[in-house]
Amino acid sequence: MTSLTKKLFLRGSLAALVLAAAVGCSDSITAPKVTDSFPNDQLLVSGETLAANLTAVDQVIVDTRSTDLYNAGHVPNAISLPVSPGGGTFDIGGTGTDRTDLKPPADIATVLGAAGLTESTRIVVYGADIDWLVGRMFWMLEYLGATEVVMLDGGYAKWTADARATSTTATTLAAATFVPAVVPSRLVSKAEVLAHYDDTAHYTIVDSRNAVDYTALRIPHAVNVLVGDVLNTDFTMKTQPELEALFADKGIDKAKFVITHCYVGYRSSQGYFVFRLMGYNVAHYDGSWTEWNADPSTPKES
Repeated sequence: MTSLTKKLFLRGSLAALVLAAAVGCSDSITAPKVTDSFPNDQLLVSGETLAANLTAVDQVIVDTRSTDLYNAGHVPNAISLPVSPGGGTFDIGGTGTDRTDLKPPADIATVLGAAGLTESTRIVVYGADIDWLVGRMFWMLEYLGATEVVMLDGGYAKWTADARATSTTATTLAAATFVPAVVPSRLVSKAEVLAHYDDTAHYTIVDSRNAVDYTALRIPHAVNVLVGDVLNTDFTMKTQPELEALFADKGIDKAKFVITHCYVGYRSSQGYFVFRLMGYNVAHYDGSWTEWNADPSTPKES
């Protein structure tokens, strides 16, 4: 077994809604309604379950959409931590053969702590739906060692479609200390992909770029799973059997280790979440195609 293999393998009752001002504090999280037997179903929370637990102790709800969208309306008690590609709060951005996107863990931890998060907080993240921006937040938090990160099924689109309460009052939390404990197995480098892409007996490279770009040029042996393939029309996750069938059709065997990538590490962060939910061994190649394609020495196929 290779060193990378060793490192990577270690390892909803409809509630009545009331005005936010009238919601009392809860000391625990209401048990979720189980609608699908995802292997890691604790990573996904339904709108009805979250609505019953908006003021749960030791929980922070994080809105990853833009500040403008947050101000126009958000899940009650949610704080705003926008995720944007191309450089910003969490990313450096950049191109080249040795591309680094995430800012240093200590810098990100400072932002998270200032927002009121700790590494042991139950963090419920949501976006417009289960898109690549909220996927990026989910992966980043797990990579930094957050112990409980949960995705809102269907995101804000499903929340509002179900006529759940919203707020335009910004929530600000007292500053805390987020102590990062990087989990190396959440991330792989170009060198690690290069060392294992050809070992199709043990690894599967999943490419989340548009089909036309994937078809034109890609990492050899990579399979194409698009971000829309995993969601229902209401933006909730497809069922466990549907996802298993999708992955099987793509030749993605649960016995193999999955490495996700896309253009710059955003769409593939959504893929990372889906594979985590489904109980696959998965890591994220954040340099993604931008880094791989910029290096003339890396193999490509069409």
